[in-house]
Amino acid sequence: MKKLPIGLQNFKEIIEYGYLYVDKTRQIYDLVDKGKLYFLSRPRRFGKSLLLTTLRYIFEGEKDLFKGLYIAEKTDYQWETHPVLKFNFAAYGYEYDSDRLRVSIKLDLQKYSEQFDVKLPDVGIADQFRILIQQISQKHNSVVVLLDEYDKPIVDFFTQPEKAKANRAVLREFFSPLKDLDSEQHLRFLFITGVSKFSKVSLFSDLNNLQDLTLSVGGVDLLGITHDELLSYFGEHIEAAASHLNMTNEKLLKGVKLWYNGYSYDGKTKLYNPFSILNFFYDFRFANFWFATGTPTFLVETIRDTYINPQDLEEVEVDDGFFDKFSLEALEMSGLLFQTGYLTIKRVEHEQYQTNYFLGYPNAEVHRAFIHNLLQAFTYKENAIVGNALIKMRRGLRQGNVEVFIRQLEILLADISYHLQPQNKSEEGRFKMWEGYFHTIIYLIMSFMDLYVQSETTKHKGRLDLSVQTEEFLYLMEFKLDEPAENAIKQIKSREYVKSYLNSDKKIYLVGIGFSQSERNVATWEAELWER
Repeated sequence: MKKLPIGLQNFKEIIEYGYLYVDKTRQIYDLVDKGKLYFLSRPRRFGKSLLLTTLRYIFEGEKDLFKGLYIAEKTDYQWETHPVLKFNFAAYGYEYDSDRLRVSIKLDLQKYSEQFDVKLPDVGIADQFRILIQQISQKHNSVVVLLDEYDKPIVDFFTQPEKAKANRAVLREFFSPLKDLDSEQHLRFLFITGVSKFSKVSLFSDLNNLQDLTLSVGGVDLLGITHDELLSYFGEHIEAAASHLNMTNEKLLKGVKLWYNGYSYDGKTKLYNPFSILNFFYDFRFANFWFATGTPTFLVETIRDTYINPQDLEEVEVDDGFFDKFSLEALEMSGLLFQTGYLTIKRVEHEQYQTNYFLGYPNAEVHRAFIHNLLQAFTYKENAIVGNALIKMRRGLRQGNVEVFIRQLEILLADISYHLQPQNKSEEGRFKMWEGYFHTIIYLIMSFMDLYVQSETTKHKGRLDLSVQTEEFLYLMEFKLDEPAENAIKQIKSREYVKSYLNSDKKIYLVGIGFSQSERNVATWEAELWER
């Protein structure tokens, strides 16, 4: 059973030390054969750095490393040796401002000038980059340039837009010579990776001949692990995990698919997150491996503070233009969530010459963890308090104990008044805000608990706020703000919401919850077992 390359990003190290490698050289061969200037955005921990080191050793002509892999068997591939310049912008550090970023780039340029015996004058980074590539190309061969995590100096400063813009200006300067260098035939190959795809106008204005693989056929399975690859490369690990967890292979694979599969960039090809897969087969447990590598504090707090309805993120419909509008001047939440990997393409619909994309959470890992973080943000509670409350609430609903659910809800809502003070709103505006806020928290709670939930379901006489089903119980819930809970129960009855569920063999509870705008918590509640 091959060792799992957790945390390893260097192709040569993985091969020489016998780690498991999912062969992506068929896709790489096609890219090298068909083009030369590429861009690819993918979420963090998705294999971008490994891809670039693989490209590095291909272009450095180290054929022996690829023995047994697809590209080594292609008799028409010429293993020409090219100078390779690889820049890893993630290595420049989180706290870098534009001056330090410029210094770090210059240090890398100097390193390569010494490696290839090129003299660089004391000029700006654009001129130094141009001179370096021109002289290396003239001395040796056309140059391969690999830029890893190009956007790190920008995305690390989303909350400090002036620093982000200053760093963007440095990057734009650095990239500026590449188009002319290509036209002068100094470039053999260029590949740029990052988490985000900034608009060409804002960053790549001079480099408008890049082939973007983000949604392209050539990029859909370049990174990530398909189900066929999982079965082909992880067979022994599947057996070991199934044995450890006392499951059949079929049941294990069902769980792995639910938790870690679902990333897609064409709506058809479904991918497993490689970081989560490797850690699952190492630890033999279902956990939030990928999600834990980056806390989305900025994202969830922005959703809360700008009153975005989290339920709207369950399905986001966009058109082609959506993927080309990402810029610092117009940060849009669904765009940020897609770029950072919290949303993915669930399906694609074609209407004559128009293509529409439907975004949603890729899998259970991302959905559950993101909802949990949203619930922490909306209730201003620590992780342990939220987690403990959710466990008790789920248990209460599964046991038909509504009181346990309500008591934990009161704990989650406690102290919100100290944090949330809506300003400059009319009385009607405050009412609507609090009504929506309480509905959102209920939705987040139910969405996390893996129960069958329907929100604001339209019936023949109105719209039911929430229905929740467990194995034995069905809860029809109605919420009121600054009204007693009995009014909610009366509404459920008068509008005959229960009629839609009379064929269910579950016990049906009618639940009314009255929230108080002044107390900002549950004021009254009632639960009534429906008598058939």
